[in-house]
Amino acid sequence: MKRCLLILSVIAALVCSCAGTSAEDIVVAFDVTDPQLKEVVIVCHTSMIPVQLDDQGHGEAVLTGMDAVYAKVYYGRNMKNVYLEAGDCPLISFDPNDFDGTFRFEGGKDGAVEYLNTIILTPLPDEAYALDLDEFMARTEAKEAEAVKLLEASGLGREGNFVRMEKARIHYAYGATVLMYPIGHAMMARDASYMPGEDYFALVEEYMVDDEALVDLDEYRNFVIEAAHVLDPDNRKVTAIYPKTVAQMRFIADRFETPEVRQTLLHYLAVSYVDQFGTDDIQDLENIYRTYVKDTVLTADYAAKSEKWNLSKPGRLSPDFKATGLDGKEWTLADFRGKYVYIDLWATWCNPCKREFPHLKQLEADFKDAQITFLGLSTDRDKGKWEEMVRSGVLSGVQLYLGPGSSFQKAYKIDGIPRFILLDKEGRIISNDMSRPSSEETKAFLEGLEGIR
Repeated sequence: MKRCLLILSVIAALVCSCAGTSAEDIVVAFDVTDPQLKEVVIVCHTSMIPVQLDDQGHGEAVLTGMDAVYAKVYYGRNMKNVYLEAGDCPLISFDPNDFDGTFRFEGGKDGAVEYLNTIILTPLPDEAYALDLDEFMARTEAKEAEAVKLLEASGLGREGNFVRMEKARIHYAYGATVLMYPIGHAMMARDASYMPGEDYFALVEEYMVDDEALVDLDEYRNFVIEAAHVLDPDNRKVTAIYPKTVAQMRFIADRFETPEVRQTLLHYLAVSYVDQFGTDDIQDLENIYRTYVKDTVLTADYAAKSEKWNLSKPGRLSPDFKATGLDGKEWTLADFRGKYVYIDLWATWCNPCKREFPHLKQLEADFKDAQITFLGLSTDRDKGKWEEMVRSGVLSGVQLYLGPGSSFQKAYKIDGIPRFILLDKEGRIISNDMSRPSSEETKAFLEGLEGIR
């Protein structure tokens, strides 16, 4: 299974050693002269892998689960391309004061790395898109053949599988122009009515190979994912991000039989969406993902990407709010730092909320001199009704008007009230769904909080 994930990042000795690691691992050592930053970052697919450097500029990362991978090494704004294969133990060294002039990659794929940082695939000129499809493909294939010729002339045939992988990368890099052709042709030929025929879709189909050896190539993966949209007649006009993503996942799940290929493509689509847009209302996406993606490393990566959107996880700083008191003063959570905070989200129309009022009053009396604030946040739409109830005296503690549909509610995924939340003295979440004041366990739990008395 191919994946780019960090297994270990440790301070290491200068010399990179594979001792104690699997033959399938990649061990990358760094030697940075006069380090100005404390980390190097390896970027691979959807992963950003920080590698910590010690005071001498030495660091090491162990990557697992890949046969061959293209990656980028960043030091601040400086960047170099690298190529790695299972079992490699390269040493990367440079002086930040002359990054380009001093960058060295030592470890068996030196020539491949030099090639990747020297040879740039040149695009077709824009005017080529004005040509008819046959002429355009002839130009595309000529560009690909030219790039392959230069690759073969570079004498890199003994550097592992690099030449085979690079030929595939070149193929799909220029294949991307095929996907762009309908839009490009409509623009450059000034033919807004242009629609590709079956010969075009047949060309795209030729690129849709089910090959596990290619799934680590960004170019292959990106092509297949977009082609899944182009080749789907029922959904190719869908442009909204979420339904498009779900349609692509369904197409790929049906189209690719090799589990490793199918899993990798589905994983990439899912994490790309979740990483950017979050986890709200994605049940269809998750249904497909959980049906087909069983690899534990991939599912752990998906869980980690999803977890960052769990804003109400215990231990995290609580999402903030802006709420107003009866006097019109605006309050935020920062105003309550230094004490524990027991939050009650309620509304005047909520009878279960109102049944907790006497218990909440008693709880506040029990902790009158303790280091805790009892904070009521109204989600009423009608602010006047809130003001009336607060002035009636049936409530205790600090009472603020939050209003309906706040970002605070959304962050805690609150879809019903009353809802109680407990924060520590620094504003970190102890419980995102605390027991109610009427529960016998609530008082006992609060009494057990460190430093509350």
